[in-house]
Amino acid sequence: MTDIAHHEHTPLASATEIGIGMRVSIHPHTNDFVAVILGALEDVAAAGLTRDVEVTTDEVSTYIGPRGEHPEQQLADYLSTLLAAAHRRSGGGHVVAHVLLSRGCPGEATCDLTERRLPSARAVSLAATGIAAAAQWSLYPLLDGGGEPQKHLPIIEAEIARAQARGLASHPAHYATMLRGDVADVVATGVDTWARVGSHVPHVVTHLTISTGSPTALGA
Repeated sequence: MTDIAHHEHTPLASATEIGIGMRVSIHPHTNDFVAVILGALEDVAAAGLTRDVEVTTDEVSTYIGPRGEHPEQQLADYLSTLLAAAHRRSGGGHVVAHVLLSRGCPGEATCDLTERRLPSARAVSLAATGIAAAAQWSLYPLLDGGGEPQKHLPIIEAEIARAQARGLASHPAHYATMLRGDVADVVATGVDTWARVGSHVPHVVTHLTISTGSPTALGA
């Protein structure tokens, strides 16, 4: 499957064919959490970020399936706006979001990379929100087909180094790397690294747990 990424004469896979999407659940730590969540979703829609996007919500999370020409930008816009809106609507209180980004087969329910070339990564651009965030970030390049058991480590280490160069990666944690910065910068770092790896690895997943307004951070 990895040969697909290097076959210049093979047509590019679309976001739908490759399976690019996000699952997000957001948890405002307030008694009025329903109004905060619904209001934040209204703010996302009012910003025009639900056009060309499939949105499906169940009792666990919301699936966001971009259908535009720059799916990574659509996901980053949606997530950054949602987090900032929930933080503001909760009066600057503690908000936590659990995010899963998946790109490629067999992650999607239906996807097809047969005779398709992996699209190159395009960096996202987000306006600063003015809201500080901390995140635990994990990156999983799923190198199907066996081979060297440690082959994924150089990929992960290179992306951590990029996050450090951006001034976002503060220190390693158990099973994750800590990111700190503006909500927009944290989201952009997570999305960019995931998309960049996905331009040459057929299936890559990123997990982000993002926190704003934490009383732990305020106390520190």
